[in-house]
Amino acid sequence: MRHLLAIAAALLPGLAAPSDLVGPETCKACHPAAYAAWREGPHARALESLPERSRADRRCLSCHAPAAEAGLAGVGCEACHGPGRLYAARFVMRDAELARALGLVVPGEKGCLGCHTESTPSLQRFEFERKVKLIGHGEPRAAAGAPSGPPAR
Repeated sequence: MRHLLAIAAALLPGLAAPSDLVGPETCKACHPAAYAAWREGPHARALESLPERSRADRRCLSCHAPAAEAGLAGVGCEACHGPGRLYAARFVMRDAELARALGLVVPGEKGCLGCHTESTPSLQRFEFERKVKLIGHGEPRAAAGAPSGPPAR
C-alpha cells in the first residue's frame, strides 16, 4: 500500500488539471475558521489588488489568480495546498500521510517564493518568517514556518 501511495504522490504534480480543483467553498465545509481567515486576507483579494488594466494579463494572473481558467478569482486554498480533488474527502483528510500522498501540499517558504520574488512590485522585501504570520489560518506553525499537519477540521 505504501508503495502505491508513493507512486501516486510522485505522479500527481504532473497530472494536476483545472478539473482537479475543488474551490475554496469545498474547503470551507470542513475548515470554516481557515476559510474565514483566508477570505479576510490578501490572497482572497489578490486579483482585486491589480490595476484594472492588468487583470487580463497572464503574467499577472499567474500569481494573482492562478486558477482563473477554472473560474476562481484570487489566490485560493489550492494555490498553496495543491489541487484537492483527490485529498479533499473527509476520510482522506483525517489521515495526514494519506492526504499528503494524494496531493495535499504543506506550504513553506519555497512555495511562497514562486510569486513573492525580488521583482514582485512591493514596498517591502518579502520576508517569509514575518509574512507567514499574517496569513495564518488556525494552524500551529512548526519551527520552519510550515504547518505541522493537514489543515484543522
